[in-house]
Amino acid sequence: MELINHWTDWREVYGRQNSHQRKRIDELLQTRPALLYWGDSWFSTPLYRNLAKQSARNIEGLGMVIGKPGGLAAELFSKRELERVRKRIEANPFDTLIVSAGGNDSLSDRLDSVFKRWTTTPRNEPRITADAAYDMLVAADIFDDGNGGGILGRYEDLLQMATQVQANRPHFRVVGHGYAPLKRIGVAGDLDLASAGLVAFLKGEVGPWLWSVMQHVLPVDDKDEARRFAHRLLVDGFRGLVLEPLQIKYAGLFSYADFTNVQGTQEDAFWFDEIHPNEEGFARIAPLLNDRIRAALPDKKRWAVR
Repeated sequence: MELINHWTDWREVYGRQNSHQRKRIDELLQTRPALLYWGDSWFSTPLYRNLAKQSARNIEGLGMVIGKPGGLAAELFSKRELERVRKRIEANPFDTLIVSAGGNDSLSDRLDSVFKRWTTTPRNEPRITADAAYDMLVAADIFDDGNGGGILGRYEDLLQMATQVQANRPHFRVVGHGYAPLKRIGVAGDLDLASAGLVAFLKGEVGPWLWSVMQHVLPVDDKDEARRFAHRLLVDGFRGLVLEPLQIKYAGLFSYADFTNVQGTQEDAFWFDEIHPNEEGFARIAPLLNDRIRAALPDKKRWAVR
């Protein structure tokens, strides 16, 4: 399955209402899924075959991807965007919405805002451990502020929208994913004409997104402590405080793929930069995402997901 990138192309493929093309595609989709991938650079980076493309290559059906590199859950799942995407979903035969968002919300500027005392010159704050830094991040309400804010609140908004869709489309599901534990702390993306083509001149930020801040907070040059902080942020934080509670609360609507224990994630060869797997890395975790997609689909369509 090749992913469609623009709604105009989607309309051309799906066909006009009552057209022969629409009838043919609808017949095809009786036993094959229609999937909408929506997310950040794990789905939308143009550099190489990302997670969405690695997932779709092993699915027979019709698929589309929307979103943008660097997108925040707070941005992707804004009220305006949720309403726009809800209308798109209801007007088209999507079985499952697959989302990739949340990791960026606790990196770069958002991370710097929590640890401003360490990153502002002169830097006089005593350095702290990964555990202490993680506790500060949680206390700053990055994940959940208790009032519908944080990453959890944005996912709640998404799933409330999906609940509206499911009311008229009972088989509709949402699938998310966690993140693999980081390995190449402090490594920026290698964007040049050879590896990225002309996009190398358009891409402004290439990382590192975590170490750029945490190098001033954690013990000097301690990449192992930074990996521990990243593990707590992505596993204890995003998985434990966002994805897992939502999977319980929205059972029958939402599930997620967990990449925490994938073999090979602690090898440099898995990664493109600090937070993105390379093409081979995405290929290694895509089967776990497809397991969740398959389980989310109606029985008669599950055969189409490998």
